[in-house]
Amino acid sequence: MRAFGVALLIATIAVSPAARAGTAKKAAATKPQRLSNASPSADGLIHRFVEALDKQDAATLRHLRVTESEYRSIILPGSVPPGAPRRHYRDDVTEYFWGTMNGKSAGYEKNLLDTVGGHGPSKVKTISYAKGEQQYADYKAYKQLRLVVENGAGREVDIRTGSIAEIDGQYKFISFIRD
Repeated sequence: MRAFGVALLIATIAVSPAARAGTAKKAAATKPQRLSNASPSADGLIHRFVEALDKQDAATLRHLRVTESEYRSIILPGSVPPGAPRRHYRDDVTEYFWGTMNGKSAGYEKNLLDTVGGHGPSKVKTISYAKGEQQYADYKAYKQLRLVVENGAGREVDIRTGSIAEIDGQYKFISFIRD
């Protein structure tokens, strides 16, 4: 029995730095990160969104959405009730979810640019969220943005698009998919 205890102590000492490194990586992976190119308010994000449409600026419009890394490391695993453990998915599953959502959002970005873009400057008249707000473990979602804007020709335009995430006082679109 004593030999087993000594062997266990040696194994613990030998593995300890690796175990600590693994624990540190796991802790870092569960902590929500900062968003890149985010806005400090939902109104600021919406202003940037409308401005990108007015200028038919596809690159800016695309940067208003979460990145693949942000989606796979924050949005997807953190879409659970507050206090619940984060979800863990296999890489192929997160790749599939990202690919589907990103592809549909890219198609809708083009649709937005083609149908309401280039008629600015636009003025936002009303802002609402068709599916309300919901708090998740890692973020708050403002679901299904609905805007009424007055475009440069004085015509009111109804814009229906996807949801916005708020993470630590930062705002980005999750997607432009509307349902």
